[in-house]
Amino acid sequence: MENNINSSYIKFWGVRGSNPTPDKDKMYYGGDTSCIEIRTKNNNLIILDMGSGIRNLGKKIISDKSYNNEINIILSHYHWDHIMGFFYFAPLYNEKYTINIYGYNKNTSINDLSNHLINKEFWPVENSMYKANINFFEMEESSSELKSMDINDTKICYSSHPHPGGANSIRVTCDDKKIVYVTDCEHTDGNLNQSVLNIAKECDILIHDSHYTVGDLPGYKGWGHSSWKQSTDIAIVSRIKKLVLFHYSPDYSDEKIKEIEANAQKKFINTLASNQELLIEL
Repeated sequence: MENNINSSYIKFWGVRGSNPTPDKDKMYYGGDTSCIEIRTKNNNLIILDMGSGIRNLGKKIISDKSYNNEINIILSHYHWDHIMGFFYFAPLYNEKYTINIYGYNKNTSINDLSNHLINKEFWPVENSMYKANINFFEMEESSSELKSMDINDTKICYSSHPHPGGANSIRVTCDDKKIVYVTDCEHTDGNLNQSVLNIAKECDILIHDSHYTVGDLPGYKGWGHSSWKQSTDIAIVSRIKKLVLFHYSPDYSDEKIKEIEANAQKKFINTLASNQELLIEL
């Protein structure tokens, strides 16, 4: 690939769960829903989920000429807060881009998803207005066992974890660094999910669903999410290097998330609460 960059990085464009929250008391961590950019030294662009945060990423891609024309998006699952930004992603309307979207869900094929997304019944844009070369790829059926695929020079591994309708944990190996993305995960029956422990084992960065406090979690059994403490427990057992908290409840203010971060650091010191301006160089 062309246009190599100085260093690989992760940038967070949306860190909120469930729905966007443009509230005054949530501005520091941000109100956009799930979207993470991973960019390798060879300028391979991997985007994890296309929640509302992908809108600003799309504007950045259009304005920053250092980006290549190929965009790869991997979906953890198809719930609305993880796909709602699709319509606002500016490169869709520009013919210079090729956009590859990867996903797997046991109940909904990637083609069914594409038919829902590219459909004027749900969004007032004719198919002909999407100028990019858009490709949807069905990933191999996921399970608790690791599956793998390559996107250019980047190795992707994934496995399923508990969430209503299903969801996947995703591991991206970026310039010898292992980044693991575990969002929308419910560790059932008081046990840490073994497939999550396996995919996160000794990774460099774990981005983990931290939707609830310890006190709030019991009231939301079956909703498909984790507490910040379960995130730290996974970090400790899997012997990871850095933990990044992610996918906060839309009800939690900046003050509340700062409190969560402080409590998490008491359990696992190398913990950081993500905000939608966070950039981590690898």
